[in-house]
Amino acid sequence: MSVVAAERPRTVGLPANWRRRFTRRKLLAFCARWAMLGLALFVFLTPVVWLLLLSFRPEAQWTSSPPDWIPDDWTVFSYTHMWHTGAEAGATAAGGGGGAGRIALVNSLIITGSATAAAMIIGTLAAYSMSKFRTGGKNFALWILSIRFLPPIIFTIPLLLIFSDLNLVNTYQGIILIYTLFSVAFVVWMMKGFFDEVPRDIEESARVDGCSWFGTMWRISIPLVLPGFVAVLLLTFIFLWTELLFAVIFLSGDKHTIPVELFAFFTPNQGLKWGPQAAMSVMAIAPVLAFALIIQKYLIRGMTFGAVRE
Repeated sequence: MSVVAAERPRTVGLPANWRRRFTRRKLLAFCARWAMLGLALFVFLTPVVWLLLLSFRPEAQWTSSPPDWIPDDWTVFSYTHMWHTGAEAGATAAGGGGGAGRIALVNSLIITGSATAAAMIIGTLAAYSMSKFRTGGKNFALWILSIRFLPPIIFTIPLLLIFSDLNLVNTYQGIILIYTLFSVAFVVWMMKGFFDEVPRDIEESARVDGCSWFGTMWRISIPLVLPGFVAVLLLTFIFLWTELLFAVIFLSGDKHTIPVELFAFFTPNQGLKWGPQAAMSVMAIAPVLAFALIIQKYLIRGMTFGAVRE
């Protein structure tokens, strides 16, 4: 009892000047956090806002000096030009019939969507096998990831020769196969880390109850790592959506994608078409942003899944 009594005075509230000091410190920390957040938002959102406003400016204001943030006359000319005509090179490559922007969007959705789905299916199955059955040994996943360490340009000539013999150049099948091959390594490495975090006791309980290995993965493991799966899905989609090198080399004519169309808006004769290119950029951002908003409840959990180990 004496010990308790002796310790009680130490729990008495702080003096008034100390309380004010701590309150002031909390206020300063609160203001500092919001100031840093505001600065980060300003740095990251300013180019996007500028791009959006530029896409609605008339042609006379594309390169006005000093630049005008708010357009004097709002117009959708850049969007209609981009959608129905596209870049000069893009329209010519598409056969001269116009609609290069529309064609690029459809091609990007088909190619990126198919390659992302294929990479996620193959990579997830391979990652589960490596995580639970040690397929290929301890360092097999790292060996697969090492494919991403090499610059993609060194693969272009061998792949171009092989695909030319197989008649896969300038086809959906060829570019989807290339995108899938180069995305599987990333999917395997990420998903293996997520599957390693699933407790074995849960899977063994499912096996005791008569569930097959595939059923265990589908009913137990996949739901547990769903946030991580969604995060990898979004990252893979973004990587493929913005890919330019293989699209330029292996695609031509009416098979070009959005990055190729954006690149084609610069011509030596006319220079850079700021308005239509800004409109195309906004259209390129929109699907990724919409996809991220749809899966946002899984995204943050997926980015941090497995970061804390017990």
